[in-house]
Amino acid sequence: LFPPSVQLTEGPLRWYSDPGLAGVFLGPGLSYDQHSRELTVAEPGVYYVFLHLKLQRVVPSKGSGSISAALHLQPLDVGAEALALTLDLPPPSSEARDSAAGFRGSLLHLRAGQRLGVHLRAEAGVHLTWQLAQGATILGLFRVATKVPAGLPS
Repeated sequence: LFPPSVQLTEGPLRWYSDPGLAGVFLGPGLSYDQHSRELTVAEPGVYYVFLHLKLQRVVPSKGSGSISAALHLQPLDVGAEALALTLDLPPPSSEARDSAAGFRGSLLHLRAGQRLGVHLRAEAGVHLTWQLAQGATILGLFRVATKVPAGLPS
């Protein structure tokens, strides 16, 4: 799934999929609710879930900062955040890059009906000088097993 807007906003990130986009689709057993901004899995199992976040500087600024993205599961399991990713944004200088990126992925045991949502949190001023890179911020998952293997927390 991709976010439809490059604008940084606090709170749940909105996603979309389009059959016309290469490699972007909701497979059988997955649904997305535009209102709650959550992805729902219909079938239990072990899923590889990943989040790739890429930002671009759009306005020169004096400082740096950070932005965090957290994958939340509903109903809540052991932890509120299943995946967490923080990007430290470089200060403007002749050597600094005007982009920042990060990736997190993990095997998660998901129950039928479990919902996933990504929430953004940015330091003050970051949303004015940075934006999501078009087509480079991705939430993905695929089921790798129907039963929880021994040793994987359930």
